[in-house]
Amino acid sequence: MNLDLDGRTVVVTGAGSGIGAATAGLLLAEGASVLAVDRDEAGLDALAEAQGSPRLRTLAADVTDAETATAARDLALAEFEGVDALVNGVGVAVARDGFLETGLDEWRRGFDVNLFSAVAMCRAFLPALLRRRGTIVNVASTSGRYPEPMLVDYAAAKAGLLSLTGALAQEFGPRGVRAVAMSPGPTRTELWERPGGFIDALAERTGLDREAAVEHHVREVRRVALGRPAEAEDAARAIVFLCSTAAKHITGTNLAVHGGMATHLM
Repeated sequence: MNLDLDGRTVVVTGAGSGIGAATAGLLLAEGASVLAVDRDEAGLDALAEAQGSPRLRTLAADVTDAETATAARDLALAEFEGVDALVNGVGVAVARDGFLETGLDEWRRGFDVNLFSAVAMCRAFLPALLRRRGTIVNVASTSGRYPEPMLVDYAAAKAGLLSLTGALAQEFGPRGVRAVAMSPGPTRTELWERPGGFIDALAERTGLDREAAVEHHVREVRRVALGRPAEAEDAARAIVFLCSTAAKHITGTNLAVHGGMATHLM
């Protein structure tokens, strides 16, 4: 299948690691130009070194900063002729002890990263996307439809992102811009693997070792039919497809990449 991404420009937030980095790499492999945005400068440097592509530009900035969206837009338009797609891939999920143990500052931080950063980026880039009849891909999560105390603020923010996607599709579809969401299920990325990350939280809660805790979460809690967590590339392939002309009649919907979670089937 020809994805027709050669010569197109895509902006990807959260591109310093995980799904965002995998998405940037696949887009470059398909011939697209990419502006990769992340506050993790070392992660962006590693991406640039791994890809070695003259079609890659990076911006080390925090997407919760009100000026980052404008800076990203100005850089993208200065370096490339226009923008064809925006991938709001940044996200952070912190394991919580429950609703009452999650403070308002933690709620605000979670919404700033997981929802309001996408709002700011969409506002900054929509004029450019309208000129190119482009695409917005919001990386949501199955947590947005699967409320759980362990990720209470994250799940609520991702639910908001799903609603935002639908609203954008309705408003801007008649003017040629598609807006779609991609919701990964359990996906083994750096957010899971790092010390104090999701795997360590699972192990502490279950009293199991790390690998046993992952298997218990995937098979018994989330009931993933395929019996394993996804890899970053699994989600990235779906994002790249949604950015392409192969998905030109897909908008206002949510593509779930969850390996057959029983709570999300059909």
